[in-house]
Amino acid sequence: MRKLFGSKSKKKSPPVGNTDRELPHEDSVDSIEQEHHEYNADSIEQEQPLNTEGIAEQSQKKSGRKKSTPRRKQFIYGSLIVVGVFLATWALRTLISYSQEDADARFEYEQLRESFPEVAGEPTPIDDIDEIIEPEEEERDLRDLSLDELAALNRDFVGWINASSRIDYPVVRGSDNNKYINTTFLGARNTAGAIFMDYRHSKGFDEHVAILYGHYTRDGSMFTTLISFLDPGYRRTNPNINITTRDGRALTYKVFAAKLTDAWDIAYTVGINESSRASEVFPDAPANARRFLLLSTCTRSRNDDERILVFAALT
Repeated sequence: MRKLFGSKSKKKSPPVGNTDRELPHEDSVDSIEQEHHEYNADSIEQEQPLNTEGIAEQSQKKSGRKKSTPRRKQFIYGSLIVVGVFLATWALRTLISYSQEDADARFEYEQLRESFPEVAGEPTPIDDIDEIIEPEEEERDLRDLSLDELAALNRDFVGWINASSRIDYPVVRGSDNNKYINTTFLGARNTAGAIFMDYRHSKGFDEHVAILYGHYTRDGSMFTTLISFLDPGYRRTNPNINITTRDGRALTYKVFAAKLTDAWDIAYTVGINESSRASEVFPDAPANARRFLLLSTCTRSRNDDERILVFAALT
């Protein structure tokens, strides 16, 4: 009986791995392996060595950086040394300049201090004021000068202040509050400046509130001592601020408070002759206070607006 689809006899596939060829002998296998080994050895010997420098250069180019050479390093080190020497020289010259300015200011104010009478009295008249301020006199004898003579040396002279053991200076009032920041009493350019009254106090020490300014210096002069008044014990042992006015009056103010504040303190804005407002700003003031004196200085803080204020009252 025939099959429906018909059929042809299929050849059987040989088993996997089976071939009609004869397998090589063991000697032939060994020779093939030896030839293969020799071929690999020869190819390895003929390969070029790895170019590490080229790879390094390519990686540097990709990263955008150049390899530092000894000359480049020497140039950098040399430049740093030059800059360091320049900065050190500049700092030394600045320090010497400041030290010289401090010495000049001390000498000037020591002369003025020696010339001012210990007990102020009536102004001493002088016959010829031009003899004191003749321009050809390079060196003046400042001893035994009267109030009028001090006023002749500087027309802005309004009085003399003495407080504690280190504040002992003439007081001036300029046309603004910048004039005496870097100008001494005798008009020399100096960072020590002068003790000056707020220019708005046209009545001088007769104002209801008078403010005096002075620098906080490196050598402890001018108004540096004000920082000591922050200590209540120091205020108790140094309570008086003595003022000799331009017309010879002696005024004694009593310190009643001191504080560390800033340049925007409301105390700087107390109106002239506004006693009610002053009593609000100075709550610790004596009840019978007639007038007030404020001493102000900066500090050595990094904050340029920091201030020390000392409050005193005339009773």
